[in-house]
Amino acid sequence: MGMALQKAAPKGNNVFSIYRTRESLLIPLVFPSKPADVTEKTEMQRVFEWSQPDVVIHTAAIGSVDFAEKNREQAYSVNVGGVKMICDLCRQFDARLIHISSNAVFDGKSPLYAEDSTTNPVNYYGELKLEGEKLIELSGLDYAVVRPILFYGWPYPGRRDNLVTWCIKSLEAGKSIKVVNDVLSKPLFVGSCAEVVWAIVMKMKSGIYHVAGKDHITLYELAVRTADVFDLDPELISPVSSDHFKNIAPRPEDTSFDTSKMEQDLGITPIGAEEGLQMMKATRPGNVRGSIDKA
Repeated sequence: MGMALQKAAPKGNNVFSIYRTRESLLIPLVFPSKPADVTEKTEMQRVFEWSQPDVVIHTAAIGSVDFAEKNREQAYSVNVGGVKMICDLCRQFDARLIHISSNAVFDGKSPLYAEDSTTNPVNYYGELKLEGEKLIELSGLDYAVVRPILFYGWPYPGRRDNLVTWCIKSLEAGKSIKVVNDVLSKPLFVGSCAEVVWAIVMKMKSGIYHVAGKDHITLYELAVRTADVFDLDPELISPVSSDHFKNIAPRPEDTSFDTSKMEQDLGITPIGAEEGLQMMKATRPGNVRGSIDKA
């Protein structure tokens, strides 16, 4: 998400970026950058003093549902403690806050979800994202919360893969894969989400925004479409039920969004999966590495 935001940044803005402490950058970031740990007050104070932000786009989080379930203390420190840290510093520096949350705040039983639909997370990751949202709502800040759903796109080298890049790598290696066919979503091209975030920044919008793609499909259907666009063998993809994958955190069945507010307030129309996949194909980097939770 961070790289997509940098690539989509409107011209004429001074943008500063932060990357995780103790990690080397395999390729340069687009804008001036510094390392920082979102849970360390001294480091975060230093980068706020360096950047003097008017707007903070907060994307830092532990995004793996299963990692969060198994490493609760660390996940809480980042996904809740980090949010509190950012809120405190935004108040100190009088900055607006744009926070990236998640579809995981819903239980998946009553799609399509609007921004004011009842939240009810089914796993620990979702609980943390909801707690972070509540901290922001009570912060007194001028804020917007962006809830994306099922990102796909090229990750920064060495970072965690998504369903689409995992499919591409597996199928290119001739590996058979299993993908669930009983979980539905509206897959979101990461570049589209970046467009929404910058529209919120530039239009000075506040509140909650749901961001999603146009197509309402299963994860298996997304995998098959990926194979088609990238000229790979769809016969290597087998549909399975969620029960096939044991020892993972529960997932909601269908948290797909109603994107009417995004379309009306921001004038942005969702794109379909094939269009997003074609954009990925046209902008493929030379080397993509990473890992992924089981699909």
